[in-house]
Amino acid sequence: MRNHEAVATVEALRSGVTSRHLAAIFSYGREALLEQVERDLEVTTRDGRSRVLLLRGYYGEGKTHFLNIVFNRAQQLDFALSFVVLSKETPFSRLDRVYPKVVAATYLPKVAEPGVEALIRDLRPGSPETGELLSFTEQELHSKIYYVLRNYLESGDSYQQHLLYSDLAGEWLPLGQLKSMHRLNFGSPAKINRFRPQRDAWDYFRLLARLIKWRGLSGWIILFDEFELMGTLSLSGRAEAYCNLARFLFPDDSSQMESTYAIFGIASQFWPAVLVPQGRRRPDTEEVPARLKAKGELGKAEQARRAMNALLQDTVMTLEPLPGSEVRRMLGAVVDLHARAYGWQPEVDIEQLVEATRHDRLRTKIRYAVEYLDLKYLYGEDPFIRPGVLEDLSFEEVAIGEPDLEEN
Repeated sequence: MRNHEAVATVEALRSGVTSRHLAAIFSYGREALLEQVERDLEVTTRDGRSRVLLLRGYYGEGKTHFLNIVFNRAQQLDFALSFVVLSKETPFSRLDRVYPKVVAATYLPKVAEPGVEALIRDLRPGSPETGELLSFTEQELHSKIYYVLRNYLESGDSYQQHLLYSDLAGEWLPLGQLKSMHRLNFGSPAKINRFRPQRDAWDYFRLLARLIKWRGLSGWIILFDEFELMGTLSLSGRAEAYCNLARFLFPDDSSQMESTYAIFGIASQFWPAVLVPQGRRRPDTEEVPARLKAKGELGKAEQARRAMNALLQDTVMTLEPLPGSEVRRMLGAVVDLHARAYGWQPEVDIEQLVEATRHDRLRTKIRYAVEYLDLKYLYGEDPFIRPGVLEDLSFEEVAIGEPDLEEN
């Protein structure tokens, strides 16, 4: 008799796409790295500062899977967590486009649906906590945020509150409309500085970090996957992306995000294809600072240089291929899962599966095992499969290192 939950899990393995559900089942093999993350989180909660982990690994070796393991663990540790896959549509060169994706993919502990409205729902006008938050936004963040939050708290109009919350979620409210709201609500003009989303979106990140701590949570974890796709951006776009990475890596006291831990998942191919490529074009380590200096942006040139130097340091954590014992353990679990899913007792030589995929990535090993079991279940005999036919060349592998010719 079929076990429908096990069937759904096998189908997920067959697709080769990881998930939080799979991470909960196959969470072994990365214990040492997870322990390091947990130690970092303890320090982040204790001292209230922000930290970054740069995580590199080859395609198909489990970077996204590990990020999902962190996701599951973070919720147990009472952290808010955001998981964002970077792409051309969500380019790291544009924090004003990344921030709305972050908000939409933020999960609070014990809350099933993503979103951050719960963080401000319980704010009460006139309370000491609300006064402290308003003081923080007025003194340390862009003036627009102060007026958005103040009007959200004081307005009795539900449509206004919707628009103001939408601004806090990254749908930027025009300044003229915000000023009109403020005059209507308070009878006085709002003195708001010019708002430039690409530059000033950082203050919205800082507000969200403060709201998360105000709710009494341990802190905020942001998981950025597929950072390597910044290599598809133009030179100016890559320069901005490095500067934005520097904001996370090297915040000063005036731009710190409170109790925030960010992990950047980066494919190992990024280094030889983009950062320090051989032959095809000048490495970004030379070209990006030169471009920014030529534009007179010396501060940004230094920011980008520091970020690229960080990417070249030994402190970048490498996700090593799983040792043979762990691969055997995982494939054994796949066999057991397939047996429960379809109600049969397969006779499988795990060593045969390992030998057949000896030089292949982990994702291929798992898909090979599932395909092997599927065929044996259907035909009752050992099939012959070439692992290579299961390897699909992903968009990322095709696109990385092929930047747009058009400037962003």
